[in-house]
Amino acid sequence: MQSHAIKECKIFEKWGLLFLKHKANLIIFSSLLILSMTLQSASANTGSTQIVPQWIKHSAAWWAGGKISDDDFINGMRFLIENRILPATQITGEIKGNQIPDSIKRIAYSWSQNKLPDSEFLRGIEYLIKNGIMELDNHFISKVTRERLLEVSVMNDTKKPVVIIPIFTAAAYEEPGFYTYYHGQCNSSCLTTIIETQEPFSYTASQNAINVLQSLGYDTITDIDVDKNPNILSQYNKVIVLHNEYVTQKEFDAITNHTHVIYLYPNSLYAKINVNYDQHTITLLRGHGFPDKIIANGFGWKFDNSPMEYNTLCDNWSFTGIENGIMLNCYPENHLSYNIPLLKAIKDY
Repeated sequence: MQSHAIKECKIFEKWGLLFLKHKANLIIFSSLLILSMTLQSASANTGSTQIVPQWIKHSAAWWAGGKISDDDFINGMRFLIENRILPATQITGEIKGNQIPDSIKRIAYSWSQNKLPDSEFLRGIEYLIKNGIMELDNHFISKVTRERLLEVSVMNDTKKPVVIIPIFTAAAYEEPGFYTYYHGQCNSSCLTTIIETQEPFSYTASQNAINVLQSLGYDTITDIDVDKNPNILSQYNKVIVLHNEYVTQKEFDAITNHTHVIYLYPNSLYAKINVNYDQHTITLLRGHGFPDKIIANGFGWKFDNSPMEYNTLCDNWSFTGIENGIMLNCYPENHLSYNIPLLKAIKDY
């Protein structure tokens, strides 16, 4: 039996790791936010595309040509950023060895030769941040970034909205699993899969949305929480559904009976499953062409908007009102890190 002190240590360790994780998410979000503001400014400026000082191109050309090291280039970038010379005011960190893709250096070189606009050079930097090549610290967050974060954060809200993490959907996409069956590579035994509760999840289970919304202060619960206690949603005045494609009947009823829901991802509430908590498994019951190919939505839901999940660009995103909330018309997984108007719309609804 563990002592009380050991249990306390494990609890503090768990929450410490969670704090560090969300702190890192917030720093990354801040970085992409300020880059987004810069890129939006470039797109809006029809008279000129120059938003980065011209003389910085010499450094980019030297770096692309191997005349200065990755570390030297990043240190130079940090100086320019912290002294407000470069508009991307929250890029800090160090490059790990030779992990920078050659394509980024080619972009830097083409930009230095005036063959690409400033916005493309900044997108290359954005790539380094998004893919973890540029490790970030919290030494420098601009006042502008703080103000923009406050616009979309719910940290100080007295009654926070809740996000439902799609654990069941994450399990369905595991291989071998539901999609192994759909692709004809397995029999119906693959329609029962183990529930995986450990993050990170994948693109199909909204991991980026989870990171961003948690960083902004949104409460989170899981499919399991709702299935075991459907009344939990009544504690919240706003519910945000992600790509919760696979849900139980109890969860479906709890969500569709709530009066203020944001369906942030198309294709949610699409297939009906059963959960065996003793075995930690889910089993497909109905939907997605099972048990009959003519069955699409397993609940026969009249507001199913699954065709819109193939719109991943979200160029002309908008919400459509339904009986108990609003639905987004695109799959926003790659856009939530920097789409401030969308995050503001989520907060304001």
